[in-house]
Amino acid sequence: MIGKVYYASGWFNSAADEEEKRVKAKLRELGFDVFSPREYFDLPPDADDKVRQDIFDTNCKQIFDCDIFFGITDYKDMGTLTECGMVHGINMMGPKKRKIVYYCETLPEGASFNVMLAQAADVVVTKFEDLDKLPKWLETGHKYEGAIR
Repeated sequence: MIGKVYYASGWFNSAADEEEKRVKAKLRELGFDVFSPREYFDLPPDADDKVRQDIFDTNCKQIFDCDIFFGITDYKDMGTLTECGMVHGINMMGPKKRKIVYYCETLPEGASFNVMLAQAADVVVTKFEDLDKLPKWLETGHKYEGAIR
């Protein structure tokens, strides 16, 4: 295995659901050990506070314990974006530095990438076919090459 990955993504519409499954499968094909909250929890709308707290605590622990944080920023899922900020804050506080990877394949050509995400990331991937380069990019870094705002 290349490293333990916390996989943050939304899956709340058909396009996000398809992307979440496709990208996660590719990471596993590349040899990454992927923790995906979607695969471990079922959060019904009527869940009680204990269930919600258990899920929150487990996700936070998995973020803290991962080697690589992989966040899909497409579709602006609020939970995913919260996790993106959390991992950078955790990195700033402790001796262990998790690699941060952001994936955004729906960014229109010529559009700007978010400055907060761009500055926090070790690697930004914008094309599915570039995931094959991820193991190398994790060693060398690969910042976003387009406009940043």
